[in-house]
Amino acid sequence: MGLFGKKSKGTKCPECGVEMYNSERLQRHIKKAHGNVPEKKMKPDDVGGGTW
Repeated sequence: MGLFGKKSKGTKCPECGVEMYNSERLQRHIKKAHGNVPEKKMKPDDVGGGTW
């Protein structure tokens, strides 16, 4: 019957496609999961590439 299921309002993340049931949660997800993630670039002069 679907009486107690969550209703989808069409709030889907444009980055990964995760569907949220609330636009506030979608905004929080986008900010936390996709926002302000620095890319780690290796320099050619780095030897070993480890974190030691």
